[in-house]
Amino acid sequence: MRLHLNCITVAALALWPGTGVRAHAQADVQAGGAALERRIAVMGTACDLEVQAGSRSDALEASEAALRALAAVEERLSTWRATSELSRLNAAAVGESVEISEALAKDFALCREFALATEGAFDPSVGPLVALWDLRGSGRVPPDAELESTLAQCGFERAFVFDGRRATRRLSGACLEEGAFGKGVGLDAAVAALERRAVRGFIDLGGQVATLGIEREVLLADPRDRARPVLAWILKSGSLATSGNSENGRVIDGVRFGHILDPRSGRPAQDFGSITAHCASAARADAYSTAAYVLGPARALLWDASRDDVALIALCVEGGRLIARAAPELRGALRPLVDDLSIEFSAGELPAQQVKVQRPERRKEGERR
Repeated sequence: MRLHLNCITVAALALWPGTGVRAHAQADVQAGGAALERRIAVMGTACDLEVQAGSRSDALEASEAALRALAAVEERLSTWRATSELSRLNAAAVGESVEISEALAKDFALCREFALATEGAFDPSVGPLVALWDLRGSGRVPPDAELESTLAQCGFERAFVFDGRRATRRLSGACLEEGAFGKGVGLDAAVAALERRAVRGFIDLGGQVATLGIEREVLLADPRDRARPVLAWILKSGSLATSGNSENGRVIDGVRFGHILDPRSGRPAQDFGSITAHCASAARADAYSTAAYVLGPARALLWDASRDDVALIALCVEGGRLIARAAPELRGALRPLVDDLSIEFSAGELPAQQVKVQRPERRKEGERR
């Protein structure tokens, strides 16, 4: 049995939307079970939720729990809401010790871990830079002097002090942004809610996906044209997050600038295409895809080779050619969908190995994937 519910909720949290991930095909419902599908507006984007459970009532109750978990994260982390816990901390006086919830303290502990793991390529303290470049507006190119002074207000460890459930702003311009980790935190909370109810689920939150017990073929888009799927990734567990500038760039005086900022330089990261990260944790995938995009494909894949908690694919546009550069462990998990895509598997510091492109499978009319 499959039940479809469409419900729209009003949400104000505008995390950066996904830039090239789409789920494809349906998983079979277990014999005697029920599947529920819902589409809602949450966290400033669309959320598609599928729950498979033993009964319709179980699936409905589990879906409600997942949505409540997403709403709680939105209420905690939305910098588009003046009343959110993160907004209140950003507005606190310099030197004022603010009590924070246990959940927010855990969020900050994750952010510290991600910042250290990526050597600063991920840093949620870029709020002053987001305002400087007017990334929530039409965009602007700041003078070098403004950029330098704004950079001095950033730095996760420098701008804030965290001590258990107490947090203190140390710099007058300090401001934390949730854009590179908030959706992932929300997805992890929703998946945990489903897991506690012993159901299976698949969630697509604005292009970042997470699965619990449902194998799904996920399509990665051409970074030049999001409507064109070019590569399929067989996702069996965990989460996929994609970072790129195909949607949210700004054209200023005829020059296009991306919305993903390098927190080390304060400038937009170099645009090369897109990068997708697979991790067991959605928050980690969210942060690592952003950091990997900042690092660029070559350095990101070298970084990937040194870790066992992430696998990366970079879709690079080079001289009009589209090249997928992927971690070696992804052999067998990828299927090209177009003829003009070449795939390379990087082995850390070893030269990349060129792999002959398979032709997209030809299926008989009416046959499903």
